[in-house]
Amino acid sequence: MAQAKGKVDCQTYTEIDTCSPGWVFDAAVTVAPSDDERLAHGGCRAVVDEEQDTKVKISEALEAAARAVGDDPVERSDAAAIRAAEVRAVGTGVDIPAGIAAQAQAAADANATAAHAEDKITIGDVLKWNATAKLPSGKAVTGEDAAAAVEAEAADAPGKATKPYGVGAALTEAARRNQEGTCRK
Repeated sequence: MAQAKGKVDCQTYTEIDTCSPGWVFDAAVTVAPSDDERLAHGGCRAVVDEEQDTKVKISEALEAAARAVGDDPVERSDAAAIRAAEVRAVGTGVDIPAGIAAQAQAAADANATAAHAEDKITIGDVLKWNATAKLPSGKAVTGEDAAAAVEAEAADAPGKATKPYGVGAALTEAARRNQEGTCRK
């Protein structure tokens, strides 16, 4: 039985010449400025601030905290720091119903009444792989963001002390790296 040969139809795509913005290789037609900007950012209409994009984001710092202290149960101080970070990421007055702050608070409340240590919800359960997906903002961590998280964590912590590798510490380290410009070069 003879098989019919399939026809493969290839299309040629033009590339953007980054040395000559506004021109497409092998074309004598200028690209419209709005299209030029969109094409320069991978086809996305949103403009990406390249310098800001190389910095550690709030969500990434929260996930770093999850890797550092992920097996620790969520306490009220952790929930407060996570809430402060979420507010700094999305803005004051914006509430994300099922966001990471709400999950952290629910976990802290559940952990307060948990009978056994193995029944407690951990920081990793709330933040690992979740923070980047649930925080809609790609805001880079600043010193003010870190200070707000540390202050919130200390206010709800027993003895008013923050965890050495907790949420506040992760945001503080991220802010330091962002200020020094030592990330993702």
